[in-house]
Amino acid sequence: MRLRRLEPVLRRALRGPCRLPEGASVLVAVSGGADSSALLVAMASLAREFALSIRAAHLHHGLRGADADADREHVRELCERLRIPLAAARWDCAARMRRRGLRGEAGLRVLRREFLLSAARRVGAVAIATAHTADDQLETLLMRMSRGTGLTGMAGMRARQGAWIKPLLHATRADIERDLRQHGLSWREDASNASPAFTRNRVRHGVVPALLEALRAPEAPAAVRRERLARRAALLADELADAGRVLERVAARLLTRALTDTPRGPGLDARALAGLSPTTLQLVLARAWRLLGPSGPDAPGLTARHLGSLGRVTTKARAEVALPQGWRARIERSRLMFVAPEAGAHATAAAPRRAGRADDRLTVRYGRARGRAVSGRSAPRRRRRTTPHDHTPA
Repeated sequence: MRLRRLEPVLRRALRGPCRLPEGASVLVAVSGGADSSALLVAMASLAREFALSIRAAHLHHGLRGADADADREHVRELCERLRIPLAAARWDCAARMRRRGLRGEAGLRVLRREFLLSAARRVGAVAIATAHTADDQLETLLMRMSRGTGLTGMAGMRARQGAWIKPLLHATRADIERDLRQHGLSWREDASNASPAFTRNRVRHGVVPALLEALRAPEAPAAVRRERLARRAALLADELADAGRVLERVAARLLTRALTDTPRGPGLDARALAGLSPTTLQLVLARAWRLLGPSGPDAPGLTARHLGSLGRVTTKARAEVALPQGWRARIERSRLMFVAPEAGAHATAAAPRRAGRADDRLTVRYGRARGRAVSGRSAPRRRRRTTPHDHTPA
């Protein structure tokens, strides 16, 4: 069974950012919807070509009654047809969220992530594949732009982040549905995907159609224009991600030059930051915060307000700026230090934090993928990580 529209997209991803070592086991998250069903079929089709072992995982949330039961049965039948092992579970997600203080779609995402990580560890998978598409990328970019973000946020979802891979980011929903229909493959529609209670649904069913109607160019059916816009969004996200990586390397070199020892601990030579553009200065300061500020899985990032305040005081002889979790930035004699909240004690250099979660173990180096099974504890509850350009509420 060959999905002629999806397989070229999947091949490019598996030869590029989602490359995996030969013989690797991949866990595919399958909800039963069109996107995840197509991803499973396409991965199964290319498994021999890329020497991959494919497994599937499905979580019944215990929230939608008979509809959820039908979703699970659909996934089970599809896996049997493709001869792919399935790890399925039914959780009382409502009770789990109450016990842990989670709520809404964000709380369900936390539970799904934990289930998938646990399933991946059990089967020895080195990667977890999810079926995010170019349409999802378009919606993500619009949401991030409206909430306030910068270059990092406008790069959208990444094709790879630790053990998580998204190999269909350059495929559209229209591609997926055409391929499935061509092979007579069915899928399940989750009624909650039409609910206006969720921001993404309002963007999908309200904002994107309104944007296409406002532009009215080029002259083409709305579905075609939507597909073209989604493809452009996916390409733009890739370009911004590449630009971000270049600027991060520049920021890393500038930070190395600015690091200095002071009698009260490590800090930055503020004079070395003089003349930097605002964007570059913010990247350097954000990187310095990650290096010298609080560490750990719940360590906060700096918002645009924090970084703007820091940037304004780097030219002053003496100044202080309040930072998250009671930390302060202090300028003395052209030296910038991050001060811990304990009774004026000054922060010491912390070990650089990993960019990914502790249980995201997949590493790519020098163009070759080296993987080991996902391991570690389930992901702890975390607040959404802020980016250097996120706005704080007034």
